[in-house]
Parts: sequence; C-alpha cells; structure tokens
Amino acid sequence: MSLPSEIQDELEHAKFLAHKIVALGGTPTTQPAEVVLSEDNRELIQLALQAEKETIERYTQRIKQADAAGEVGLRVDLEQIVAEETKHKEDLERILFRWRE
Repeated sequence: MSLPSEIQDELEHAKFLAHKIVALGGTPTTQPAEVVLSEDNRELIQLALQAEKETIERYTQRIKQADAAGEVGLRVDLEQIVAEETKHKEDLERILFRWRE
C-alpha cells in the first residue's frame, strides 16, 4: 500500500462524488468527518482500518440509493470505489496480521 497513491485515490473518490451530487441537483458538503489520531502506530493502523470499514458501509448504502433511483451507471461507479476501498482495508488487515510488538 502506497500512502500517496491511497491519498490520491481518496481525493479522486471525493471529486467524483462531488460532481455526481451536483449533477443530481444537490450541493456537496465541504466539511470533512472528524479524524481520530493516535501516537501509537498499531492503534493508528487500527483506526485507519475502522475508517475503511465505515467508508465501505457508507458506499454500500449509496449503492442501495443508486439502485432505488435507477442510477445504473452510478451503481457501477460506486461498486468500483467499494472494490478499491476493500483493497485498502485488506492491506491494513495484512499489516495488522503481520504486526510484531
């Protein structure tokens, strides 16, 4: 997992979602969610893992909303994002599995 490339992925996801919200007639929020920090490296990875799980759940809910709205293309795009987020989650799980205190 390359942190700069993961950051770029997340920025692209945010940009995609903002554009889609505008296209559907909404106004995207610019207020980011609170980020919990830690001085402990293992805890930091655990927090990142939890954030990935929560992100996947939110995208899964957006997929259901896209289905309800008949937005097939949006569903496909969201599924791709879920696939990328799942890879990030699995990378973090591997790091924690191999962690040595």
